[in-house]
Amino acid sequence: MTRKKMTPTARRNHRATVNLEIELPVLSDEAAAAMADVLVQLYHRFEATYYAQILSHHADRALSIDLTCPGRSKPHPSAELF
Repeated sequence: MTRKKMTPTARRNHRATVNLEIELPVLSDEAAAAMADVLVQLYHRFEATYYAQILSHHADRALSIDLTCPGRSKPHPSAELF
């Protein structure tokens, strides 16, 4: 399978992000490890449940990217093709 070389495009606008201003409590080593395990399990469950939707979303976004080169010369609109 051959891969098509993609050319760099202009940067897209940054998506809106949510900054959580949460002060985390001090945890023991055991509690921190348990919390990390819970978060990893939550991540895996979330991804397993919504994987197809996530792929579909990224595929739709990839198809909408403008792959034209800004510096590339374009033929004059009145130029004949034949």
